[in-house]
Order: sequence, then structure tokens, then C-alpha cells
Amino acid sequence: MEIMLTSKQLGQILTVGAVVSILSSIIFLLVGIQDDEYTTRQDASDFLVLADSDESRRITCPVNMSRLENFIVHDDKTGLIPKRIHMLVPTKCVTKEQAEHLYLWKLEGYSLEIYDEEESNVLLSKHRMEYQFLRDQVSCIFNCMFRTEIVKLLLLWDFGGIVVDENTAPGDIFRQSDIIQGTDDALILIRGETNQMYTTHFMAASSTHPVVYILIQKTFADIFMQYTDNRFLPSQEERKGGYLSFITNHIFGNRTAMTGIRSVYEGMNRHITLVNVTTYDMNLYFINSTTRQSIDSSSTLINDKQKCIPWSEEKNYNTIDSLLSLVHSPNASCPDGLYYIQDTINYHSISEKWKIPKIIHFTSKTRCVTKVFADNIKSWHFEGYSIFLHDDKAVTRLLSENWSEFPLLKDAVNCITSGGGFADLWRYLIIWAYGGIYTDIDNRPGPWLGNGTIIKDADDAFFEIEAAKFPSQYFFASSPRHPVMYMAIQNTIQRLFAEQNIVRQYVPFVTGPGALKWGIHYTIGNAYVLQGKHPTFDSKRSITLVGNRTTAMRRNYINRGMVPSMKDEYAAMNMTHYHYAGRQTQLPQKACLEIIPELNTQGKYSNLLGLNRLAS
Repeated sequence: MEIMLTSKQLGQILTVGAVVSILSSIIFLLVGIQDDEYTTRQDASDFLVLADSDESRRITCPVNMSRLENFIVHDDKTGLIPKRIHMLVPTKCVTKEQAEHLYLWKLEGYSLEIYDEEESNVLLSKHRMEYQFLRDQVSCIFNCMFRTEIVKLLLLWDFGGIVVDENTAPGDIFRQSDIIQGTDDALILIRGETNQMYTTHFMAASSTHPVVYILIQKTFADIFMQYTDNRFLPSQEERKGGYLSFITNHIFGNRTAMTGIRSVYEGMNRHITLVNVTTYDMNLYFINSTTRQSIDSSSTLINDKQKCIPWSEEKNYNTIDSLLSLVHSPNASCPDGLYYIQDTINYHSISEKWKIPKIIHFTSKTRCVTKVFADNIKSWHFEGYSIFLHDDKAVTRLLSENWSEFPLLKDAVNCITSGGGFADLWRYLIIWAYGGIYTDIDNRPGPWLGNGTIIKDADDAFFEIEAAKFPSQYFFASSPRHPVMYMAIQNTIQRLFAEQNIVRQYVPFVTGPGALKWGIHYTIGNAYVLQGKHPTFDSKRSITLVGNRTTAMRRNYINRGMVPSMKDEYAAMNMTHYHYAGRQTQLPQKACLEIIPELNTQGKYSNLLGLNRLAS
């Protein structure tokens, strides 16, 4: 019988959260707890909202229910991983049968620390330099599975020890075996017959272990998936299998030892131990509970997702002024042979009559372009439209803003190493914020675009189907706050976090058409669809697709690449830094999630990475 929880079971039990008071353990150590002696925790804790010793806040359980207590034992510190077992429960009021099952984790020499939902909220709201985004995003983690995964990982990060599920208990083989050895720095159980998916019902690590940091960041980067239809998403097995593959192949890629079912990998100056256990053996290590607690998740789940992500269709009539402030440039002169591009302003380009603002956005390193590019931009001067050219300074301003709906964006930009990558992320963000049309600067409108009239007033988002049979990234249009742009941005961040070498990243996959394609998949369930109007996971929003492979190749809607001698034209505008990132040998050849903690805590590479690259 499988030990891993099904999605239905997770939905029942994973509303919980947790936090342990590190001060309580210290107090007990100071007063001299005897080795191997269990003591019910009755101490005060400044860290926890609920202190067991505070009778005014102490939970009173209903008749015939028992209150779970923590059991603290002095850690002999014979190993790297603290002997602390952390368990999450929805409430500390349980039946006698449930308590007996949970207390099976009272193992000799180990503390057993049990955390309820309110303690979880304290943990999630704690300020951490490594996860500065987390505290402001707690209320938007409404998916039980993601919430519980993050709480477990935070317990390991803050305090170290072991995290276990409340619906499992140690089996006889587990009690008889020494599964965690003194030299283990982190230990993960994997099931080899299921694509080496790691299990979360038992994990162990020393505090602040980098593998826990990576798992927290990867999990949080996936939280955007909670907004869409579950049918559009990878399975839990696929997601966690991807995490493990990333860790062992790219971060902890140096296997230093292998003995039986145990393998040791090194990376980031630490090591992890993987224990490969078959499903049959897993059933011998752990036993399932038949007395699971029933959970009322209504107190923690957010039913109105609008509170977190504003899928608003309301018009912002200050958009033009905001864009003028964003793109302003005091210097209107250019070197000989280049032409300065003035923005075209039409305050009537935003109206209640149409959903997509009649605003066209371009980007270039500077506002000084060659005659070929100037003529291209002129070809987009449609009646009633505004046109804005965003140079590197404008791109930097936009990416530097505080995007509460994209809390990981500030970290992710540090893993972009090419101008093309910045331009990709910027185009999704500018259309998310302001709406309108984005087009590459080397495009010209095709005969079927009709000076923009092909985009109807009722269209909410608009794409051409390109030659590769998925929606175009070189040209698209959308109303502000559209789910497809949200998903494209989040998928780009997710792919940057998965980048194994920021110097060698393949931009079209990481930030370019591949990222947008999967953003569309998460929005409508399939990126390879026929032309027409398609509903999104939000019932009020839609996407319109036109054309097919043939019309794209014939350039009926968009004339792509209408610039001869592209390389020379770009070089004339000093846009050589838009070339392939791998040529920039001075950059650290590390994974994105190796670089971010070094940059945030030590300031390493700050002069080389992030938005400083656009200023160079």
C-alpha cells in the first residue's frame, strides 16, 4: 500500500502549519533536563503566540478530547541533525486514540514537538533575510498542499531535526534501524520505482541547510499554480521528481559515497544523504494512521482569490501619464546616423468601449535607433493609438518596482544574464501592468492586421499563432491584469530558479517563447490550439488566437525580421549586450539558486548581476 498521500487526503489534512519555540528548548537545557528523560513542555515562550504555560491562552479541549503536549529531551548532539521530531496537526485537541497514535513518535533520545495552526501562522509571519517575500505572502498561500510543504521546510530551516506527517507512525523496522547517522547533514527518502520522487512525510536536516533553502524557493516559485485549474498542472509526483533531479544533477551533483540504499552527494559546501526505499520497504518503515483528524479548512483557505491577485478589468485612465513618467528621457539628441524616437501620445487610446488599450510598446537599448528601425516603428502609427519606446532605463524602472503579486521577481532578475532575457520578462510585465500591444522592434504589421482593426473591442487578449503552432511571443496584445501575463511572468521566474548555469541558459526556453507558451498552457490548458476565442481558468477572461502555421510563414499578420543586416543594425545602436549570455565569461557559472543566497546575504556578484547589467 502506498504511503504517499493522495491529493484528496492532502486536501483534508494539509491545512495545518507549525512553529516551534527554540527558546523553550534552550530553557529546558539551562535548567538541566536529564538525558533521555521526557518532560511535558510547560515553559513560557516569547516566540509562540500560544504558550503552554499561559492558562489564559491555553486551549481548553471538549469533553472526551485530550490536549496534545510536547515532549522535550536533552539533545546529546552526537550527530549533525538535531534530535527533534516536528509534527503538524490542525488542532491539539484530539481523541485518545489519535493521541496514542501520534505519541508513537516519542522515540528514545528525541524530542517530540507538535504544532497547531496558530503556531504555524507565527512561523510563516517571521521575518527572515533569506525569504523576505514570505511574510507578506502568507495570506495568499491558500492551497493546503503548498502551505504544509512550506511550513515543514521552514521548521527544518529554522531549527533542524525531522519533520513527519501526522497520519504516519514509525514501523518496527524504523525503530530497529539507524536510518539517520551521525554524519548525515540532511536526509531525504526517495522511492526509486516512481522516478525518484522524494517523500515529505519524513525528512531530516540540520538547520539552514542549503537543500532546504532550495526546496523552499522551488516550492514557493510553484505556488502560482494554485490559481489555475488542476487539470492544467503537473502531478505532485512530476513536480517533486523535478525538484530532486534538479538538486542531484545540478546543485549537489557530486556523489561521494554509495553504500547499499544510501547515497551521499556534495554541493554548496554541504552534503545530503538520499535513502532509496521501495514502496514495500516504506510500508515496513512507516505505518499508516487509521485515526486521522478531521479538518475544517475553512479558517485558513482563501475562497476569494481576488484578494491576492487583482484580475481587475477596470480601466486606469492615468495609464498614459504613468507611462510617460516611466519612459521619460531628458536627452533628445543622438549620434550621427541615429534617429531619436519620440513617443506618440493619445489620451483617448483608453476607453470603456474596448478592453485592450490602444497602446503599442517597443523596447530598445536607447531611444536612438537606425533609420531602418525608425521606419519600422513609424509603420505602427495606427490611428487612435499611443506609442511608447522603452529604453534600458525605462525597463530598469519597471523591473525595479515593488511587485507584490510577484514576490520572487527581485531575486529572479539576478539570474538573467542577457539583454534578451530582460526584454522577455519586461514585455510580460509591461502588458500585465498597462495592457496594450507588444511587438518586436524589427516587426512590421502585415496586411491582415488592418492597422490594428483585427483586434476587436471585445478581445481580452490577442495572439497570432506562429509557425511553430503555438501563440506568438514576438507580437501579442492584452488588457491589463490578464491571467495569461501573470502566468507568463510566474513561469519565467520558475524557469530562472531552475536554471543550472546562469551563463549557459538558453534564453528562448527560460524567458522567451517557451516561458510564454507554458504561461498560456497554465491559462487555458493547452498552448497548441486552433484559432478562435478560448476561455481561461478565470471565467471572466479569455484569449483570442488568429492564424495558423501557414499564415505565419506567409507573414499575413506580422512581417517578422524586416531588418536586413540585423547584426550590423543592432551593433550601430550599441546593442551587442543582447547577444547570447554564454559569451560573458566574467559571470559566475553557477545555478540560480546557488547565487541568490550568496548575493542576498554576502553581497557577492552585486556589481555583475541583476539590473546593473542593463546599466552597463
